Amino acid sequence: MTTSQVTRPPAGSQPPVVAVTVRQPETIRAPRRGLRRGKAGPRRLGTRAVTALVLLAALCAVAVVGAVSVRSDTADLRDAVNQRAAVAAQLRFALADLDAQRADTLAPGRSATDDQVEVGNQLVALITAQQRRAEVSEALRQLGADRGNSGTVGDLLNSLGRYDDLSGRAAYVDEQQPDRTAGHPPTRAVAMNVQAGQIMQNELLPKATHLAAVYQKEAAGLESTAHDAAMRWALVIGVVGALALVFLLWWQWEMATDYRRLFNPALVVTTAAALAVTIAGTVALTSSADAVATANREGLRPWSRLAEARAVAAQAAASESRWFVHDAAYGVADTAQFDGYVKQLDTLLRPNGYATTAERPGYGDVLTRYGHFRDDDTKLRSLKGQGRTDEAAVVLTNVGRGDVAFDFWDFATTLDALAGRQLADFDSSAKGAHDDLAGWPLVPAGALGVAGLLVLLGVRSRFAEYR
Repeated sequence: MTTSQVTRPPAGSQPPVVAVTVRQPETIRAPRRGLRRGKAGPRRLGTRAVTALVLLAALCAVAVVGAVSVRSDTADLRDAVNQRAAVAAQLRFALADLDAQRADTLAPGRSATDDQVEVGNQLVALITAQQRRAEVSEALRQLGADRGNSGTVGDLLNSLGRYDDLSGRAAYVDEQQPDRTAGHPPTRAVAMNVQAGQIMQNELLPKATHLAAVYQKEAAGLESTAHDAAMRWALVIGVVGALALVFLLWWQWEMATDYRRLFNPALVVTTAAALAVTIAGTVALTSSADAVATANREGLRPWSRLAEARAVAAQAAASESRWFVHDAAYGVADTAQFDGYVKQLDTLLRPNGYATTAERPGYGDVLTRYGHFRDDDTKLRSLKGQGRTDEAAVVLTNVGRGDVAFDFWDFATTLDALAGRQLADFDSSAKGAHDDLAGWPLVPAGALGVAGLLVLLGVRSRFAEYR
């Protein structure tokens, strides 16, 4: 047999079976959640991106609207106190002190024992009355811009015109008798001064008191509104920010699982921006609410009380001055009014619950000077009761320690300074509440606007994998 021969299997036998291993084409194992090549993958990614953008937009909206709203509320609060409540309080004081000075101008005159000697100081009362009248006009001019109370301001102007007419005629009649004795002005002058005082007591001061009460109530309402709004917006920003953060963190985890990448840098920065805005917004608004509460507690409330005390003190001084120049019949009513005002002052000047430890010395100083004024009043009434009218006129109108004119000025000035410090404390805290949100309409809008762009950039490369 040659090499070309081939051995054949015997007839009828089966050919041998040879096992052959066939290699299947290599497949790519899909990620655990599946990188979908169809429409489901891009649709889901797009849905996530839109949800993220909506949450960021919502966070931006509440941060911007909340900041603008609270800043507007705090600005309204400052305006209500500084431009209306404080002006109305000054109006009330100026009116009451104007009445006191107009009565004081009738007290000086010639000595009962020597008609060549002038007793009392009319010049100080005249100058002070002129100053107070100018303050009244300026206060009414400022309050006249408030259309809501323009009717009351108009009524005040009408009553003030009648008051000026009567008190001016009383002064004119008094001037026609330059040689009269101190403490005994002409009967007609006294009668017109009584009528002027009735206009002041029954019309001017009640309307001024009403205005002051309205504006203080308005200020208290705005304080409550600003505080509650700040706390409410802080809560809203916290909730919306938390929702946005939870979604962004969950989406970051989902994308890391889907695409086998540990981080998506754009989403990381987006999450950081949302976290920063949420924390900063919540802290800023909470701080603003605390500042508003401080402005009320350490500024508005004590100032309101001291402003009331200042006006009541001026009314007490006016009652005292009218008592001196009026006859016995009118003097009884003046004395009763004075006693009522003194009782109010004894309560209003107490610092309990209205003064910090650092402010108590200031209240103590005011009380000391108030005591001097009360001592002068006791001496004045004693001298007049003894018939020593010349000496009483000196005590009422002269400017020196132990005289009513000086000691009341000293007391009222010190009280005004203390009230001014309380008002400054209020304004500082209210301004702080406003400044806590300085730049906030731009900061969250800018930060979250960039975050929204980063979301789009973050998913752009992922969309490209589906092409």
